[in-house]
Amino acid sequence: MSSTPPILRRRAVAWAASLMAVSLIGPSCTGPLERAAEEELREQLLSTSRSYIHAVQGGPQIELSREPSDVEAQLTDQRRAELDRLSGPASYVQEPLELGNDLMGEAETRSITLSLQQAVRIAVENNLQVQEARLRPAISQARLTQAEAVFDAVYFAELNLNKLDTPQPALVAGIGRLGPPSLTDDRSLNTGIRKPLTTGGQVTVSTGFSRNSSTPTVFAEDPHYEANALVSLSQPLLRNFGSDVNRAQILLSQNARRSSIEELRDNLLTTVNDVEQAYWDLVFTRQQLLVELRLLKRAIETRRPLLERREFDVSPVQLTQANATVEERRARVIRVRQQVRLQSDRLKQLLNSPELPLSGEIMIQPADMPTDLPVQFNLLDAVTTALQRRPEPQQALLAINDASIRQRVADNQRLPLLNLAATARFNGVGSNIGESYETVGEGDFIDYILSAQFEAPIGNRAAQALYREQQIAREASVIAYQAAAQQAVLDVKQSLRSLIGTYELIGATRATRRAAADNLRALEEQEKAGQALTPEFLDLKFRRQDSLAEAETAEARALTDYNTAIAAMYRAMGVLLERCGIELADPEAPATVN
Repeated sequence: MSSTPPILRRRAVAWAASLMAVSLIGPSCTGPLERAAEEELREQLLSTSRSYIHAVQGGPQIELSREPSDVEAQLTDQRRAELDRLSGPASYVQEPLELGNDLMGEAETRSITLSLQQAVRIAVENNLQVQEARLRPAISQARLTQAEAVFDAVYFAELNLNKLDTPQPALVAGIGRLGPPSLTDDRSLNTGIRKPLTTGGQVTVSTGFSRNSSTPTVFAEDPHYEANALVSLSQPLLRNFGSDVNRAQILLSQNARRSSIEELRDNLLTTVNDVEQAYWDLVFTRQQLLVELRLLKRAIETRRPLLERREFDVSPVQLTQANATVEERRARVIRVRQQVRLQSDRLKQLLNSPELPLSGEIMIQPADMPTDLPVQFNLLDAVTTALQRRPEPQQALLAINDASIRQRVADNQRLPLLNLAATARFNGVGSNIGESYETVGEGDFIDYILSAQFEAPIGNRAAQALYREQQIAREASVIAYQAAAQQAVLDVKQSLRSLIGTYELIGATRATRRAAADNLRALEEQEKAGQALTPEFLDLKFRRQDSLAEAETAEARALTDYNTAIAAMYRAMGVLLERCGIELADPEAPATVN
């Protein structure tokens, strides 16, 4: 991990924590009271980061170590090498793994060898949860585009045709009940562009003309044409005024997209961690099966001389004891075989590879073996990295930003409604369309229209309650961030403690396994020297075999747990993807593995 000098590292950490805490809290463009509230919010976030960082400043770089074993100290190098040939992971390298019949009834199960890196790559490309999570940023981007499109200009056109035949009463008594009808033939077209403004207003530029004809008429020309050109502006001055209010949905959509990207990162982190967990679990169950198979063979070999001498000096008690042990160990082999197949299927489900369908019976054979090399860590670096890189704190910061945006909008909604509208319209008339527009161009006939609208709810309780609700929601979002940061720190510390514990367990279980192997070796030497196969000696030998198998299983579990703990540490810090060479440059494109 980091090898930066402590002083420079602390300065960089403090600067990064400050930047992280305030970068997502948008600047306020309202009054002094809200600016004070923003400063208070920033200080809360900085205080959260500083409290965690200050508590671990000056911490040393830790390299994993374990205390030397008294048992190991009593063994010579030659004896340790001998015991490792008799037991332990290295002693099973050449032994076949007998899996029994699969669901297709085949005894020879086909297998495919995968390294951990290959498994991670396949999962990143094909895992169903990752595929689903990869769609969410695209959905958020579409919603962002919808929010931005609210301010797109709109072209409009309106055509009206009115042909009216209206009956009229007679003008002179005695002529009849009805007089000549009133005939109207009006046709109009109005077209233009409307553009909503981020300030909350709207600009409209339009033009239109109409053909008017009526009978009877008082005009010298029938039909005649009217034309106009219009510029209009409407603008709220208090409520709904300003880009903070009118662009709020865009800002929320931007945050939603960023949050969906963090959600994708979280899903990838979880998937990669699950793949590593499943991979090492498969390694362990395969090793456990090898141990159980050897244990069964030892029981059969121990029983063999009893069967050969049962007609001479072997009592029924000795033989039945051996038979019971053989069958009990056979049952253990059957159970572990099922676990091996189940773990392989679990890994195949995570990989979701077309070449490894879950319904098939092809087994995954791990190519990698667990390492026991010590790793280094620094608690300050680990905590700082987790606060900066984990998706959960970043999503919580985005939620704070969302709450701040909604609070500003709610604050604006407490204002009275005061809207202003202004229109300038140039008019013209003529015997045809061209002549009417010529009159418009002369600018002799101009209408100026100005209107204002005011509204103030008495008591204004609804807006005040909404503002209070958003204030509380922002306070809750800050607490949610603090909880996310707290959980990140807790996860880091738990993963580091698990790392230390599993590394120490490797040494302890290895020493236990070597001691158990040495014990069984000594017992077998006694048997070769002529020790009578009494029921007591057989029971002791079977128990020593069981003890060695349990110690081998415990060592295998400690090794795989240690490798799982390494992945969990990077997962807790939020940098597991980088450790595996996974780049997430474009969230809408598949993640790549280097």
